[in-house]
Amino acid sequence: MPPSYNHTMNGVNLANFRQLTQSGRNNGKNGGYRAPYEWTLESIEQMGAGAAENRMSSTLREASTQLQAVTNATVANDISHVNKALQTKLSQTEQLKNMLETCLAEVISEIAELLSTRKRLEERGGKVASKIGVNASRLQVRSGRPNREMTMDDVEKSLLKQQGLLSSFAERVSRAIAQVDKEVAALESVRAKLEADLRDKAEALRVDEAVLSIPTDPSVESSISPSFRRSHTDAIPKTPHSWVRSTEDNLRNAHHWLADSARLRKAILHAIANSRANEHDMSARLNENMMAKVSATRNLREDLQSQLERVRDEQTRAKSQRASLSAALEAKRGPLAQARERLAVRRARPSRETVNDEVEAALAREVAHLASITQQLSDKIAAVDKEIASLDMAAAQLNENIRDKDEALRIDERMVMLDGRINLAQRPPSSVASFAVSEMSAPRTQTLSRIRELEASLTMARREREGMESSIRQLKESIGGTGRF
Repeated sequence: MPPSYNHTMNGVNLANFRQLTQSGRNNGKNGGYRAPYEWTLESIEQMGAGAAENRMSSTLREASTQLQAVTNATVANDISHVNKALQTKLSQTEQLKNMLETCLAEVISEIAELLSTRKRLEERGGKVASKIGVNASRLQVRSGRPNREMTMDDVEKSLLKQQGLLSSFAERVSRAIAQVDKEVAALESVRAKLEADLRDKAEALRVDEAVLSIPTDPSVESSISPSFRRSHTDAIPKTPHSWVRSTEDNLRNAHHWLADSARLRKAILHAIANSRANEHDMSARLNENMMAKVSATRNLREDLQSQLERVRDEQTRAKSQRASLSAALEAKRGPLAQARERLAVRRARPSRETVNDEVEAALAREVAHLASITQQLSDKIAAVDKEIASLDMAAAQLNENIRDKDEALRIDERMVMLDGRINLAQRPPSSVASFAVSEMSAPRTQTLSRIRELEASLTMARREREGMESSIRQLKESIGGTGRF
């Protein structure tokens, strides 16, 4: 091992040795002569001191050379280690930055999807509100029916059921919009955190790249901007683990809200699809019930009109029959009076001639027969008068019922067309399973036209059958009445 600096081979401190050799040996005692021994020893000691100085200088040079070599190696090793650490840090930061960018893009896309879903909900809510208005108008219009027509029929039940369904869905739409707003606010908060973290990562990359670009050669001047030299004395340094974990926590939180938002959108789309299906079925049933009600009311009105015509025909025939009976009664009054007069004159014979002979019996029988016929005709006229009064009452009731049916039919037709239809033949022009007549295909239009023609033919045939049955019934009654009289 080389001697340490400022010491001899034997470990003697050179500074102390130098002081001893140079102190007071140049002159003799009291300016006199020195001994030869001292004179010789002085030279020997000075030569030894010179040799020691030479060794000390050589040791210092060797130690300086070794120190320079060690220093250069250490500096080079430190620079290499710093460069590797910077490159590793840059790679790790770049990886986290890419993950943040990907996650941020997903968050922005999810926010856009949520806003699109919210817009669809608002549009859906507007359509539902419009349908609620139409439904309420139908209920209000239908409440104006005559008292006779106020029934809890299938149309009324369907309207009330649809009103409840639409109101429930409108409330669900409002809650869904509020939930979407809450989800958007949460994702906006996540987005702000990701953007802040991403900005810090980009700044960290810029700083680390600047550090890596600083030259290690002292002869090369650095061109780093002074803005990089500002210090953040207020920031608490993080450990590498906590630094990575903070970004991972942001990413984990973002993925949690992304998954929650995706589930919410899926649930909303499922609810919208179900509501559309339910509204489609409900609207289809309501339309069927309304059209069936209109058809039933129209058919019933036609039946009432047919019956009224038959009642009026019967009134005419009954009045004609009464006139005939009255004429017959008047015709029998004269013969009855004559028969009674003949019988009274016959009974005016003398007492001796008063006998119940064949003439008396014939006259009495004639009077009895004519009186019986007259009474029967009077009873029949009274019965016909009573029946005519009943027919008048039945005709009045039928007339009133027909007026109510006309009013109910007018109200029902108006109610059906509240959704914007031009006529009853048109399908409901709503957003649920409907289209205008002009948009129907030609075969479908022809089929519907053929159905209407067949329905008209069926109605006409039914009326003809009812007319024939009425004629046969009148003929039978006429034959029966002739036989009695």
